[in-house]
Amino acid sequence: MRALLWIVLAATAVWTGYWWLGASQIESGVKAWIAQQPPGVVRASAVNVQGIPNRFDLTVSDVVVGNPAQGVEISSPFVQVYAMAWKPWHVIAALPSGQVITLPDQKVTVASESIRASVQVHPSTTLALYELVGEAHGVKLTSDAGWTLGVESAIASALEDATRAHSYRLGLKVAQIAPDPGFMQALAATDLPDLVEEVFLDADAVLTAALDRNAATSKPQLAALEISQTRVSWGALKFSAKGTLVAGSDGLAEGEIALRVEGWKRLPPILVALGLVKPDVAPTVERMLGIVAQQGGDLEVLQIKLICKDGRMVLGPLPLGPAPRMRDMGGA
Repeated sequence: MRALLWIVLAATAVWTGYWWLGASQIESGVKAWIAQQPPGVVRASAVNVQGIPNRFDLTVSDVVVGNPAQGVEISSPFVQVYAMAWKPWHVIAALPSGQVITLPDQKVTVASESIRASVQVHPSTTLALYELVGEAHGVKLTSDAGWTLGVESAIASALEDATRAHSYRLGLKVAQIAPDPGFMQALAATDLPDLVEEVFLDADAVLTAALDRNAATSKPQLAALEISQTRVSWGALKFSAKGTLVAGSDGLAEGEIALRVEGWKRLPPILVALGLVKPDVAPTVERMLGIVAQQGGDLEVLQIKLICKDGRMVLGPLPLGPAPRMRDMGGA
């Protein structure tokens, strides 16, 4: 019995020493990383690790992350990161209600019931990403420019695809989006409800390098985006898309995305309300979309392709300008 007691005491001492060593390395590592950032990019009032003996509970207080040159900043009362002591490669992060996003022309306050994320990496020297899942519930954005936006729930994920290098399965599901009341007032003449029921995305992203501890050096960029399914449901307006875009030799997107819109006649008022189309141009836009729908054989359904080719982007017969850049070839 005495031998067993000594074994238990020795194991406890070793485990406690492991926890204190781990906690001190986490705390000093975070402080060092903050200190290494350019002036004004990352600030915090305190860094603390608790949770002995089975967890590492990191709390960083009064966090501010920004780009002073561009006048962009995000602040939070605190950020908490948790990990079980025996599984430090799986961490969970949580944010309180009350973040403030500062933009050059406005400030946006983020209120929420909960915002959290789970990150799992491979327990290896490279710490390559295995899975990332973020969730938010009861979110409301309020801008001092006079607009609001509400989201009942949102979940986003990225899962490593083990069948090919540097590939990740992407998922997004946002439910019950409440647009700004002023925006909805501009759509009063339509039959669109006050809530957007769902936004959904299922896609694969292929990068030029892995998301791991060397990412700051390897600088992963988007090489291909394969959209299996995207849909937006907003009353009688139903949108879906699928297709593939790849980065060409110049880094610009090449490929096509097939779009399908049911209830497309509601699009022109939305474009006007967003300020993308002037009211006197909306009838012309509707006529053009009507011609495209007629070519598809169903006047109620708009089927059109977004095509990126030779550095240009077109939507059906409409030229949209340069194709989007997927890769910075100068840093490839």
